[in-house]
Amino acid sequence: RASDFMGQLGQDNNPDWKTVAYDELNGHIVPPCGSVGFRWGESGQWNIEQKTADGQAVHLRLSLLETKDEVASVGFPYFGGSEHPHFTHSTHDTIQRRNVPVKKITLADGSEVFATTVFDLLVANYGIDRGLGGANVASSYDEDVPYTPAWQEKITGVTRKNVIAVAREFAVNAEKTRGRSMVILGAGINHWYHMDMNYRGIINMLMMCGCIGQSGGGWAHYVGQEKLRPQTGWLPLAFALDWKRPPRQMNNARPGK
Repeated sequence: RASDFMGQLGQDNNPDWKTVAYDELNGHIVPPCGSVGFRWGESGQWNIEQKTADGQAVHLRLSLLETKDEVASVGFPYFGGSEHPHFTHSTHDTIQRRNVPVKKITLADGSEVFATTVFDLLVANYGIDRGLGGANVASSYDEDVPYTPAWQEKITGVTRKNVIAVAREFAVNAEKTRGRSMVILGAGINHWYHMDMNYRGIINMLMMCGCIGQSGGGWAHYVGQEKLRPQTGWLPLAFALDWKRPPRQMNNARPGK
């Protein structure tokens, strides 16, 4: 946060609520516009433009992999190993230690700490082998490491082959269309206890495929009260209407709020 640094990085308004990032243009830590600290008390700065609070253009660094000072071992919680009467569990450590690229930074009180980017933490949590060494990382989809296609196979019953195929098709389409891969969702997962985790998984996939904010891509949420506008284009694909008619659908009650 801006409040952790000398002079609060020039932020007097809500510095506790302004996140920071590395600027590739000058190598400094900057408070880019868009965090919740810009929402209140400042006009016209709650946006995601690639600028700082004082209007300077920035290019934010996604990862510290190429500019790291050191490699740190970070512990990530794993809950899939807990035995449950209704769900399949796996035999993995409850703390998954994985290596993360970090930089040493000096705070306002003169102390030195290690810091990394959100993206570096994200891919470390997924167990992706980025050449940093250490255990609990996967070099292939067939390794039984949380959260590989092979790992999920015995928990969900979905074959790794199908998981890999759908993931590749979604990502390749997003790449070829500049982000026009869409997920339509709603009450089917919205009304379940762990729906927030399902939502986060979908959001991460859309984010990493560059689909957020793209016309024809991203997140289309419906719960029954709204007209499903993308349905006309999706029906031939979702229900194989180019193979056989009539559509395999049925009338049902519309869910309420």
